[in-house]
Amino acid sequence: MKHSRQLRDLTWAINSQSLLTESPLARLDPSEVDPEHLRRFLEDDPSRRVGRYFERLVLYWLTHVRKVEVIASSLQIRDGNRTIGEIDLLFRDEQGRVTHWEIAVKFYLYLSSGTFIGSHYIGPNAGDTFERKMERLFDHQLPRSITHFPEVEVRQALVKGRMFYHVSEQPPTDLPDRLAPEHTRCKWIRASELELLDRSEGVRYCVLGKPHWLSEEIASAAEKGLLTCDEQCDQLAQHFAASERPVLLGQLKMTGECYSECEKFFVVGDGWPGL
Repeated sequence: MKHSRQLRDLTWAINSQSLLTESPLARLDPSEVDPEHLRRFLEDDPSRRVGRYFERLVLYWLTHVRKVEVIASSLQIRDGNRTIGEIDLLFRDEQGRVTHWEIAVKFYLYLSSGTFIGSHYIGPNAGDTFERKMERLFDHQLPRSITHFPEVEVRQALVKGRMFYHVSEQPPTDLPDRLAPEHTRCKWIRASELELLDRSEGVRYCVLGKPHWLSEEIASAAEKGLLTCDEQCDQLAQHFAASERPVLLGQLKMTGECYSECEKFFVVGDGWPGL
């Protein structure tokens, strides 16, 4: 049976491989979830931001599947009239321990030919890097509860996402600190390299719109946004003639009665990341 998009995204948010070497254990059986209840929960606070959508999925899992006591979520920390930060989640786990989680979903492209702000792992919008995020997460965000919530016993980072490697290169074996060797790997190309996309007869493509960058896409053969490689390349050529904004593609193949995603591609402008 084909699950709803929201349930597929929830399952991915919990069950997908962590980006980090150390991560809280998390598992979900999709049969534990009422898809209609999940849909209503997400519609109560809709967002096109991928990070916010991911946070809501994790909050749903904690509240309605694990059924733990959530003490606070997206809690702003203030110093007088000034907001100095935010704590993503405070909850009491099944053992009664007050737990502080910082959560994130991240997408980085590996640039072998150089570094940007000292990193080879650069966000599609290049101000963000893996190392910069790790420094902020472990040196600033998680320690906030030491001062403001000293009753916290467990502090952990739940970080999911995908690393994108250029389609013509082998991924490196030397990884940054904290990056899990078994992280999820996808592909990227530049706008001038569209000929590297698979033009096989049975392959289709679609642009993945925010916030649905998480789980693998599933589409019927009649889906309007489903394009052949030539059609998708024409669309991308028009896009990059007017904009440098990166585009996330799903590459799909027919499985049974529908198309299922077999790969994700970031397509970035020829000037990315602006070295």
